Amino acid sequence: MNFKNYKTKWLISFIAVLAIVCNILYIYFDKFITGYPKFKEISNYIGFTSILGLMILVLNFIDKYWWKYFFTNIIISIPDINGRFEGTMTSSYIDPVTNQKIILDCVMEITQTASNIHVHTYIGRKGNQTSSSETICEVLKKKPNNFYTLFYNYGNISNLNVEFNDHKGTAYLDYFPDVRSFKGNYFNERLNKGVIEVKFKSNKLIGRFNEIL
Repeated sequence: MNFKNYKTKWLISFIAVLAIVCNILYIYFDKFITGYPKFKEISNYIGFTSILGLMILVLNFIDKYWWKYFFTNIIISIPDINGRFEGTMTSSYIDPVTNQKIILDCVMEITQTASNIHVHTYIGRKGNQTSSSETICEVLKKKPNNFYTLFYNYGNISNLNVEFNDHKGTAYLDYFPDVRSFKGNYFNERLNKGVIEVKFKSNKLIGRFNEIL
C-alpha cells in the first residue's frame, strides 16, 4: 500500500483522528476483558500493537474496498476504473496487403485499489489474440480540468504464431467518466505508434482476449 493518490493534508488529519478513535475503542475493549485474566494478560503485552494493528486494518480496508464510496472522499477521490474495456487499437504500421494502417481489436482489463492500478491488455485480429501486455508502472494523474489521464509503461509479449518481437512501450489515455471510456496514444520501441479507444464492457475479468482458450 502506498499513498500517492491520497490527499496528504487530509490523510495526516485522518490518521491522527483514527489513532484517537482506535485508542478509545481499545480502552473499552480492555475494560471488557478485565473479567478474563488470560485475555487480560495477553492484552497487557500487545496493547500498542493492537491499536496500531486496528489502524492498519482500517487503512487497508479503505485502500482495497472503501475508497470507492463517498465517505472516504475527504482523503481520496479518484475514479473507479476497474473492469474490462473493449475497443480498437489503430497502429501506424502499414499493412502491406491493404496499404492501410492496421486496426486491431483491443481489450484492457484493469484492477485498481486506492493506491495501485494494474493493466493487462490483449490485442487480437479476426477473433484471435496476437499479443498481450502487462503494465510495469502506472500513474492516474488528475488534470487541471478535474479529469484524469492514465499513464503507463508496459511490456508486450507477442504470439509466436503471429509475431516474433516482444517489446516495451508507453501509453497515455484520457478517461471520460460519463461514458466510461479511454482514448489516447501509445508508442513503442519498435518505432510504431497509434491510438487506443476502449469502452467499459463489464466488471468481469477473464484474463484473456476472448472466451476462446
